[in-house]
Amino acid sequence: MLKKIAHIVVGLPVEGVFDYTLPEEYRDQAEPGMRVLVSFARTKRVGVIVSFSSRSSIARLNPVLALLDESPVFSPGLIRFAEVFALRFGCSLGEAFLQFLPPYLREPKKLIASPDETAPVPVVPVSPEPAVQAGPTEEVPYVPANCKVELIFDRGLNRRWEVLRPLISATLAAGKGVICVVPDATLRAAILPVLRELAEPVVLSEGTDKEEFLHWCALRDGRARMAVGFISAVLTPVRDLGLVVIFEEESPFYKNDQSPFYQARDAALLRAKVEDCRVALVTSAPSLEAWHEVEAGRAELKLLEDQLAPVKFLDLTNFKIRKDTFLSLALRHHMEWAAKENRKVLLYIQAARGVAGVVEEMREQFPYARIAGYDKSSSAFPAEAGVVVATQVIFRHRYRARFDIAVVLDVDWEFHKADYQAAHGVFALTQHLRQMTKEFVLLQTRHMENELLHFLADDDIRKFYNKELGLRHEMGFPPFSYMVALVVRSGDPQLAEDEAKRLYDILLAGKPDSVDLHEPHQDRSAIVRGKFRWCVMAQGKSLKTVMGWVREVKRSFRGKKDTVVTVNVNP
Repeated sequence: MLKKIAHIVVGLPVEGVFDYTLPEEYRDQAEPGMRVLVSFARTKRVGVIVSFSSRSSIARLNPVLALLDESPVFSPGLIRFAEVFALRFGCSLGEAFLQFLPPYLREPKKLIASPDETAPVPVVPVSPEPAVQAGPTEEVPYVPANCKVELIFDRGLNRRWEVLRPLISATLAAGKGVICVVPDATLRAAILPVLRELAEPVVLSEGTDKEEFLHWCALRDGRARMAVGFISAVLTPVRDLGLVVIFEEESPFYKNDQSPFYQARDAALLRAKVEDCRVALVTSAPSLEAWHEVEAGRAELKLLEDQLAPVKFLDLTNFKIRKDTFLSLALRHHMEWAAKENRKVLLYIQAARGVAGVVEEMREQFPYARIAGYDKSSSAFPAEAGVVVATQVIFRHRYRARFDIAVVLDVDWEFHKADYQAAHGVFALTQHLRQMTKEFVLLQTRHMENELLHFLADDDIRKFYNKELGLRHEMGFPPFSYMVALVVRSGDPQLAEDEAKRLYDILLAGKPDSVDLHEPHQDRSAIVRGKFRWCVMAQGKSLKTVMGWVREVKRSFRGKKDTVVTVNVNP
């Protein structure tokens, strides 16, 4: 085929490929997966070649301005991964390609075939209940039969390496690559010494753009076999990928907070489908989605038991707490006992309520105790304090901080968030506190009849998951359906609302019978970076049906002025 026309995508939220004439001097060199410089909407942009043809249906075409690569930056496997990634997470193919590139290559900079292979890779120092029956399955299996997925449920944080060491070692010994994904820098620092006993990993998301680019090249060329990084690490071009390890797979930090709104666990499973590699989901509080994969026979559960602190309740049903106090009378009695017995106590409070008021009241009630607060504004962890009042940032220290007693001041607040994942959030919170506590975890509640709370106290994991999965199945929530949010944002609040309503009317006119559509409402994050956000939510059991319809409408929808529409699957 004569390569006269190049079909190119750009890193913008626009669907489809765009035709450009390919100058004769580039025709012998150009290949799919190469970056090019093109003019798009009167602006010079980096694009990626998807395919070629000898002719176009469009009469007048712009030429490719420059070929930026001597060899493809995207292998055929990564091109295919980008295609399914874009379909799964509702972004354009160009946005997917852009997400896969290091920042250095998102600019129109030329890349030689291979950097100097003698150059060292920069090393960055780093300070038996019955199972719930599954609902209708997708048209394409989520994980293929030849892709092995393991859910490593390490309840106490201490035994996961019994499974991971031999798994990673065997992968590397077979000449395959490994990606380790972590939710935060604290966990990364904790696992690096162990990984370095197996091989020298490339640490991503550190250093300058140029250093990040050199890391990317080392992984793509096979000079480095193991990568460690945050959420975007799952997209790195590790050669001959054999294993992806997602540490603490339930973490909320694995959901990208801007378009494309991909989820690291789901992206890893998609990549496994394309590259036929293994996936290890490591956790001490499995997500409902991961547990469902086990129940559906698409993942293997490895339960690593450990002795954890028991869960107790402080029943507030008959207690009336004054508005000017955080501490119930019963809790003050517990604190007096703890102080007398020289016990170290963690008081957990929601970040929205703040630690300052609790610290002040505790100091008034117990002037003889060493009391300190710890939240995201704190500069150092108060290791010497006898009582630490903390928000969720305390879990940064889950691998080393230890308390005798942990108290959740208001577990009911956690349960009654407007979020279908709230119950699992309480389970994860309790599990993490038990791992940090020697004697017991105390949950203050006014709802002693809550069955899920009692499953926590009875340490009955399977009952908890079966009950919660049953509730989600009954309500039609993930993982038994897909929720697709179309978020309309604009600097003008009225325009954002009006455009969301207009989009809703268009969607409603062509809605498939198998899909539910919810009326426009303000997004959970109503204002982000000065942009007002409105949301239209679609819901259905088939992602193919929901996303196909949504993408078709989005492709034809022309927002007014500065309005932008993004798609978020299972927000």
